[in-house]
Amino acid sequence: MSPTTLDADGAGMSAVSKATRVLERLASRGELTASDLASQLNEPITTVYRMLNNLESIGWIERSGRKGAPARLGVDLIAIGQAIASTLDLRAVARSSLARLADATSETAYLCVPDGQRAVCIERVDGKYIRTAELAIGGSLPLHLGAGPRAILAFSSDEFRRAYLRALRGSQSNPITEPDAARLESELSRIRETGLAESDGDITAGVVSVAAPVRDHRGVVTASVTLSALKVQENFSAAEAFGELVRREAMDVSSSLGYRDA
Repeated sequence: MSPTTLDADGAGMSAVSKATRVLERLASRGELTASDLASQLNEPITTVYRMLNNLESIGWIERSGRKGAPARLGVDLIAIGQAIASTLDLRAVARSSLARLADATSETAYLCVPDGQRAVCIERVDGKYIRTAELAIGGSLPLHLGAGPRAILAFSSDEFRRAYLRALRGSQSNPITEPDAARLESELSRIRETGLAESDGDITAGVVSVAAPVRDHRGVVTASVTLSALKVQENFSAAEAFGELVRREAMDVSSSLGYRDA
């Protein structure tokens, strides 16, 4: 790496560090003018103005139109913070349930959340057979593949499911056939009726999974709890073996998030 690149990287990190200090000060004080910030941060006021302009352009701070108006945190930054806090809270709440599942079964349990048309694993507790897990933390699958993703897709809105199926049918790389689409719709309907989604080798050969939805205080499905296991015999069913355990722990997570079953 050249000295010029190193200098550029250093300057970039310095700008990030200074912007972070501005945001931290606004978070603790509420509203501050550029002059206040320059004084408290011991930075030239021209530097502070430049940082405020950049932060305002991406919605991370807000100022009224009048000259010298104080700055405050912007709604876009607050929304990001709330989303992160929500995810952290969900992981913390679900961790004990995943641990109980892994302890009770010696299998691997994990938590998925929706991200557009995919489901992402954000927490996982490994059992005795680590290789049975269909997803590593940070890994993702399309919502129609695997028990955890399907448990989320099944309880999404009718409008979302229709749009998702249209996208699958119109895919340029691997469009779903009409018979497969019909089977998927039937499977999603069954999941809504039973409250459990099941996977039998469709992600990893020899691995079966069962998942149940997690609801927030509004009753909206925002995640799924999944348990993956080795298929010990040909007619082995993860839903029959572990379904009630998974359903109970998913309900426990939901209750912790404020959901109350009517």
